[in-house]
Amino acid sequence: MTRRLAIVVSTAPESGDLDAAFDLAHAARACGAEVAMFFMSDALAGLPARREELIALHDDGCEIGVCAASASALGLTEEDIGLPLGGQDDHASIVSRADRVISFT
Repeated sequence: MTRRLAIVVSTAPESGDLDAAFDLAHAARACGAEVAMFFMSDALAGLPARREELIALHDDGCEIGVCAASASALGLTEEDIGLPLGGQDDHASIVSRADRVISFT
């Protein structure tokens, strides 16, 4: 049975949580877990610098959600992030389907 991990990140990149979330996602994928990630609030400030890594995780089968309201508040677009923007419905869906949720808040 495949385990499904949800990772939610809302803290600013300076906290180190974004690094930890990406490391965790890579490790979980390497172990065969399904991974879904949702980014919101201050975490989005760090996504443009990690655009290629974010797209690579998506291409590897990770479900990625990025809050459109948070992106708008920070002046970021889908082009900056590299993936379509979504909303809190995506967040709720990711969390509700997970066996485990790790939240960096």
